[in-house]
Amino acid sequence: MGKFLRPAAYAYTLFIAVICLMPMPRVSNAPKDSDKVIHLLVYFLFTLIWFLYYFLRAKTENFKQSLIKCAGLALIYGILIEVVQEVATVSRSADFKDLIANSIGILTGVILIIAMKSQFLRLKSKF
Repeated sequence: MGKFLRPAAYAYTLFIAVICLMPMPRVSNAPKDSDKVIHLLVYFLFTLIWFLYYFLRAKTENFKQSLIKCAGLALIYGILIEVVQEVATVSRSADFKDLIANSIGILTGVILIIAMKSQFLRLKSKF
């Protein structure tokens, strides 16, 4: 599983960039701010995938370091995507509410990872 984590993390990161930077059609029937749930889920998964990559890839990575790295990366990446949407696209724009939803997704991921610490430690011992 370890050798698949790097490509999975990179592919998911690229997937987010493509989805967030491509032109998005307006859906007039969608409830206001309904896309925030998607942001939350996307960054929740981003946090989990990158945590697994950092935590399982090297013997020297410890739990706390991996958690800080994945949460920091997710937060910086979310901010970067919003900035790029504002300056490099014509059909998308930065939205502070997206950053809040991203942050809630990251925080939810961090809480889950902490709650499952013993399972992650057991998983790492198999590598």
